[in-house]
Amino acid sequence: MKKTALYKQIQLEIKERIASGQLRPLDRIPSEQELMDEFKVSKITVKNALTELADEGLVTRIQGKGTFVAADLKPVEVKPPAPEPPKVPFIGFIIPTMKTTVIQKLVDYMEFYLKEAGYQMILSITREHAAEESRAISTLVEAGVQGLIVFPTEDEKYNESLLRLSLDKFPFVFIDRFLRNIETYTITSDNDGGAYRTVTHLLSKGHRQIALISPENSNTAIEDRTIGFEKAYIDQGESIDKSLWCHVPLEVLRSERALDYITDFLQTHPTVTAAFTLTEEIAGLTWQALQLIERRTEVELFSFDNPDIPHVPYVQQDEQALARSAVMLMSDQIKHTYDPQHIVVPVELVFP
Repeated sequence: MKKTALYKQIQLEIKERIASGQLRPLDRIPSEQELMDEFKVSKITVKNALTELADEGLVTRIQGKGTFVAADLKPVEVKPPAPEPPKVPFIGFIIPTMKTTVIQKLVDYMEFYLKEAGYQMILSITREHAAEESRAISTLVEAGVQGLIVFPTEDEKYNESLLRLSLDKFPFVFIDRFLRNIETYTITSDNDGGAYRTVTHLLSKGHRQIALISPENSNTAIEDRTIGFEKAYIDQGESIDKSLWCHVPLEVLRSERALDYITDFLQTHPTVTAAFTLTEEIAGLTWQALQLIERRTEVELFSFDNPDIPHVPYVQQDEQALARSAVMLMSDQIKHTYDPQHIVVPVELVFP
């Protein structure tokens, strides 16, 4: 019997007995004491149940004699309790931060496509800490999520919790960054290709002293963008000067020293004519640094992701396609068609 008010349970039971013929017109209803004993309820609960039945005309209460089924009773239709609405399965979405435009768009699109697929999203933010990521995984799995979509932390190389999910074939998808030592479902942008096309474009404009400025090479997204940068030089037959590569240590990037670090780099490399920044955060810092050393008009800036800086071109990721593909991969796993794969979503060069 559905959990509801006790007096309502008693009413429903008596209505069912009347509807089934167990109690017929003029039959005596069990006494208040009998109902109290049967349902393990108080006297006031029984009185409330019988009063409402009398108000509905189903029973007649006679002082000193008891309660009886009404003589002119019409057929009773007992409606079963309305079924509880189906539970919506939850999917956990673990992200490192909400600071970037890319991740903000991903959260929006992910919620939309998960809901469209019949899921509800639970969001967890790790704030770029691998330990917090492990805690989030444990918490969400224990809470009963059907799967996890994970945007790994910036400095992640190995996470035992993620490896365990893979070994257990628990439904989960890497998005944007991933761990190369774990075979599972992965959805990324064309990081290599986006960087390759950008540097090829800059070389075609006559730039040779192109600075690469990015967070330290600590995750697959930065690694692949760096690889694309180098490939462009190789395919153009140009020699590459890696002294113009500035990979900012993460402990510096997360402190107030980041701007000084990039400013010092640019000051000590005055031959730089163009700079390709591998994240929108680094683009903003590089823009400020160029202004501080009064070289903004001399150095052409190009960013991976929209830095929201006027007239600065950038590599545009397709966050909608990333989210849609991630949900598709998640649904495939939940339907038990386990077949790890890596989907690469095309990017576009944007010249505002």
